[in-house]
Amino acid sequence: MARVLVIAASALVLAACGTTRPAKDVTAQSWSGDYRFQWQANTQAMRRGVPVPEKVQIRPVTAVSVKDVPGARLDNGPQWAISFVGEAGKPLPLRPFKADGYRDFGWEQQRASGQIACLESGAFMFLCRVPAGATISFGRSDDEQLTSKTGLFGVILHQGSFELTPLE
Repeated sequence: MARVLVIAASALVLAACGTTRPAKDVTAQSWSGDYRFQWQANTQAMRRGVPVPEKVQIRPVTAVSVKDVPGARLDNGPQWAISFVGEAGKPLPLRPFKADGYRDFGWEQQRASGQIACLESGAFMFLCRVPAGATISFGRSDDEQLTSKTGLFGVILHQGSFELTPLE
């Protein structure tokens, strides 16, 4: 009997903590900011010792900055530029995922409910925002998972996944 009461009490505590509430809508949050970069464990980049940038900066592409971001065009809708401070090269343009990008990863439902928003830089990399602590499934059979502690993760082709932490 005591065991049943403990289980029931645990269920009530979990419900009171908001496990039944929908998570915060991430689609309206700003991308702009300065971030600390960290490779996820067991990525190709970590195994090869690829250094991390000093800082990552994400800024909106404007009429003034468009000339400094190769491949950015103001007539393509909203865009941002991502810069890897301390690394050679110009900023990369980031554009919102199209519907087929979410479909390709099996994230259509999460997108529709405001639980994921992604930007891409061509076939080179993508960046996504999810609620902090969310676990995302992907891969050919949803056989790969990534848990984002900060709610901002990305993948760089042939390097692996990374997490961004906002700097104060």
